[in-house]
Amino acid sequence: MKKLFSLLAILALMTATSCAQDSKPATQTLTKEELDTKLSAFFEKLNAVPEDGNEIKVVTQMSKDFIKENHNDAGIYVVRSVLASIMSPEELIAYVDNDDFLKQDSTIAKEKKSWLVQLETSEGKKFKDFSAEYDGKITKLSDYVGKGKYVLVDFWASWCGPCKAEIPNLINVYNKYKGNKFEVLGVATWDEPEDTKKAIEKMGIPYPQMLNAQKAGSDAYGINGIPQIILFGPDGTILKRNLRGEALEKAVAEALK
Repeated sequence: MKKLFSLLAILALMTATSCAQDSKPATQTLTKEELDTKLSAFFEKLNAVPEDGNEIKVVTQMSKDFIKENHNDAGIYVVRSVLASIMSPEELIAYVDNDDFLKQDSTIAKEKKSWLVQLETSEGKKFKDFSAEYDGKITKLSDYVGKGKYVLVDFWASWCGPCKAEIPNLINVYNKYKGNKFEVLGVATWDEPEDTKKAIEKMGIPYPQMLNAQKAGSDAYGINGIPQIILFGPDGTILKRNLRGEALEKAVAEALK
């Protein structure tokens, strides 16, 4: 389990592998030292789980047991960082609704809203439109999606390291497959337009962008961390969410067969 659940990876989940707009808990019930101590001990146990094909089930139960014993910041953190990475939105909502502490916590309540939106925009559902205004011009997602092309949409920001790490993959896929059947679209999320434009120029991004989207796209798709890369079908159906790295090109290649 070390590759998936190393202490370093989990504690940096919101910043090292994705960028979150706000990853701090709404309330504090433990001191930083208490929180670190509890989480360190817990993640050390996770690291000891053998990779035998049953690890997800084991980690899920271990996490639930920990949360039951820790109705505090530590338990909330494990819901958000571990369970949210291995359970579906449906499973998360059902789990939270069966725990009075989690159900009443303001941080989890905010997360639950996001999970509900993720359900509404899960794979197989039709796209949800949103718009962004910049320099007197309004751009809509529907200007690109649902127009007969496969569209790979990247929700990103200039200040987000993991977002910029995916840009070469996106540029490669764009250059390889662009045409009548395929398009790539960037959606500047939680970012200032001038900063976005500087990053576009510096990185040589060739595909179109929705500037100044701010929270419009993330609210529409229940996005808590970026990059979030989604592949839409020609009719606007959501084909794949959470695409990264090699899986990104693989999904596009399979769709265009």
